[in-house]
Amino acid sequence: MAESEHAMIARLLAPLSDGLPGAYGLTDDAAALRPPAGCEFVVTMDTLIDGVHFRFDGTPPSAAMAARKALAVNVSDLAAKGAEPFAYLLSLALPAGHGDWLDGFVSGLASAQDDFGLQLAGGDTVRTTGAFAVTITAFGSVPTGRMISRSGACPGDILMVSGTIGDAFAGLTLDRGDCQALEWSGHLDDSDRKSLLSRNRTPTPRIQLIPALRQFATASLDVSDGLAIDASRLAAASGVGIEIDASTIPLSAACVTLRTAGKLRLEQLITGGDDYEVLATLATGSEAGFVEAATQAGVRVTRIGRVVAGTGLAVRESAEKLMQLDRLGWDHLS
Repeated sequence: MAESEHAMIARLLAPLSDGLPGAYGLTDDAAALRPPAGCEFVVTMDTLIDGVHFRFDGTPPSAAMAARKALAVNVSDLAAKGAEPFAYLLSLALPAGHGDWLDGFVSGLASAQDDFGLQLAGGDTVRTTGAFAVTITAFGSVPTGRMISRSGACPGDILMVSGTIGDAFAGLTLDRGDCQALEWSGHLDDSDRKSLLSRNRTPTPRIQLIPALRQFATASLDVSDGLAIDASRLAAASGVGIEIDASTIPLSAACVTLRTAGKLRLEQLITGGDDYEVLATLATGSEAGFVEAATQAGVRVTRIGRVVAGTGLAVRESAEKLMQLDRLGWDHLS
């Protein structure tokens, strides 16, 4: 006999709320949440769907990876706002056969929430005849009035990005196993392949960077749909222009290998999306302090451009030549 919704919640999901006052062990219709003293909530939400945001094969390990990614992409949004992860709500649209892998999904959530520092506050579960879908609404806390928006960049600010760009796009290409991926086989070793696949399947939100962002960033967002399109969104929100020096964009050794071999273009890497790195602007004179704070936190950051008067995004291959982009990044509706 199939497990009832009530029994499933009590057995699997209620333990994920342990330690969160106001969650009531998921026994009530709602939670009562209060941010720490002197703080306010920052709230974000993302939906991930099998076949669009992750590749799910119906096994517990695959379900665990989907769970981790679903929570990670929400926490990435919080981190870019300077918000400490606090709690989250979970909505699951479960297809037939979920009893075979749901325990694996919850184990992935448990591991991820322990790593990111938040607990489950509630949610909903429904059956679906369509694809497996996960929606998470995440709450973070930030000192009142101190959320880092997209709109604070000013001409003269410098542009910084964490980590490396394009690995998730390369990892997705490997996951799909298409013709392009087959062409890469002689250029990547097992370590390269594992690293790229991991960046796509289980991104790492830059929560260690939160204190440095709070101290130094004038504007910030996470790179989810592609470096180019998210930089253009930051520019639009701030009413400024952004110039990126293409030669400074940080790439992993694996992506450098593929690019050098002519198997991957920089345009693909900066428009592919799913990087979940932080793109931030800093006032002139703040770079050294930000780099030092990020280094102490164990996060690589790189200066890749500047904020200028005007509008829009320019990616410069040289002082005289602009990179021509057919598209800026991922858009679900186009």
